[in-house]
Formats: sequence, structure tokens, C-alpha cells
Amino acid sequence: MKEVRVIKPGVVIVDRREERSDVPSLLIKRGLSVRFDMLEVGDYALLGGILIERKTINDFISSILDGRLFEQALNLSKASSNPTFIIEGRIKNGLAYFENANAFWGALASLLYDFNVKTFFTESAEDTASLITVISKRKKGTEEDVWVKPKRKKATINELQIQVLTSLPGVGPATAKRLLRALGSLRGVFNAEPNILSIAGKISLQKSMKIYDLINAKYGEDVGSQQSKIDGF
Repeated sequence: MKEVRVIKPGVVIVDRREERSDVPSLLIKRGLSVRFDMLEVGDYALLGGILIERKTINDFISSILDGRLFEQALNLSKASSNPTFIIEGRIKNGLAYFENANAFWGALASLLYDFNVKTFFTESAEDTASLITVISKRKKGTEEDVWVKPKRKKATINELQIQVLTSLPGVGPATAKRLLRALGSLRGVFNAEPNILSIAGKISLQKSMKIYDLINAKYGEDVGSQQSKIDGF
């Protein structure tokens, strides 16, 4: 049975795994009513169908590098009408992990335009708490929402195929869809020559060569020398 609650302005439902962070206590100090629960998706549920995933800047970078980011964005957007990321920490520190900053900005652009996930940046837990407080109280009067506890939905085959391809450096959801439509399957993509990848994905031959090299690289061989190829995306 689905768990249904009413969320009013000034009320926030917080995932229990967030109890260890400073944010919930800061929310209480700012006058919010905090209710803890186990959320399968997201960290904070607010009025207006808003579901917030809070990440430190280091976690955000890690999720870009290991391909988790877009899967998390997909789950969040399925569970909420207003999926939201709050990235906590200095952007400058995060950019230091990338030789090419376009990978960072590309991931951010994909969140906004491909997944329609609203994304905010804060520098500290205090800033995060202030932002959540403002969002929670932005509606006045007696407005309230009926809140159904979100659950992660199973991905379809097509969504899983897109997730596999977006785990490749430099491949976003739009490119993944073009490749699958043109080549028919993951096997078709993985067996394609660079020129075919370039035409099917509408990407540069240089990028398609890098994708081809990554797909066909033998595991464990000369790992160090291959890092520059990945950083070059």
C-alpha cells in the first residue's frame, strides 16, 4: 500500500540517511517542521511535488565520472513532478578534477535540458538549509499537497540501453538515442566503425574515434597512457 501524507508550507520530509548531516537541524532552527522517513528516491520532499537530491560537489563529480548521475536523474524525475538537485560545495574545487571542463558543464546541461532536473549550487550546509527553507515556504496560505511516498520505478529496456551508452565519456542521452535509432541495438553501436558512429550519432569523427578506442581497448593494458584519451572528451 502506498503511503500518503499531507505536506503543508513549512513542512519537509527528510530521508533518514540525511540525519547525519547538519542540514536537518539547520532546517529546524529556521522554523521548518522536519519529519524523517525512509525515501527510496531523493533526500528531501517538499510542497509542490518537489523532491530534492542533495549532493556534495565531490559526490557530484564522482557520479559524473562513474556514470551514476543520469541514472539518478532519471529515477528522480520519475518519482517527482519537480525533481531537483542541490550541489553543495565550491564549483571551482570540482572543476579541478577535469582536464576538460566541458565534461562538467555538459553533465549539468544534460540535467537541465534532457532530464528537466532543476539544479542549484550552494557553498555550505547553511546555504543548503536556507535554500530549502525558502523553497518550502514559497507558497502562502493554507495550500497543501497530498504526498505519495515515492518509489523507484524499474527502468524500461530502452532506458537501460540509454544508460549503458551514457556511461561512455562524451555520450549524453540525446547522442545515445540517435545511435540506438540509427544502429538498432547496443550490439550495433559497439560493432560500428568510427565513421558509422560519427554519422549515426551526429558527432565529430574525433569523438567517435575515442568512443571506438574505448570500446575496443583491452582491459588492463597500458592503463596510464589511456587516461589522456578519456580526459580529452
